[in-house]
Amino acid sequence: MDSAELQTKTLLLHALDAGKTVYVPRCHNKQTMDMIRLSGHDDLAGLAKNKWGIPEPGMEREAADPSVLDFVVVPGVAFDRNGNRCGHGRGYYDRFVASIPKAYSCAVCLSEQIVEDVPVDTFDRSPDTIVAPEGAIFAKNA
Repeated sequence: MDSAELQTKTLLLHALDAGKTVYVPRCHNKQTMDMIRLSGHDDLAGLAKNKWGIPEPGMEREAADPSVLDFVVVPGVAFDRNGNRCGHGRGYYDRFVASIPKAYSCAVCLSEQIVEDVPVDTFDRSPDTIVAPEGAIFAKNA
């Protein structure tokens, strides 16, 4: 995984310890992303790394019904204070977040990932909030 992107493993472990139901993404078919429920620490630790070095559930696992999701952590490469986000260019999260409009999306980033202006296209989706180490740098309807 790109070291310039915030690592979320600690966040996932904390959520599991707090009794939250946690799902992780699985990308396939070059355009599709779904979410797979984690059963615990061992399940997370046992995920094989995909071609990008990201731990990911295998295709034998059943995908969750997206309507059960109420909160989605959104990664990215760059973010701006207007709520724009640049991912890795494949649109997985943009399509997925657009498919679950009732879920709250929160992008997490490092301070180094905050830039003056992120170019966007019509299919790009802004997260509801962007959080950096210094706090929220963007929040819709704030």
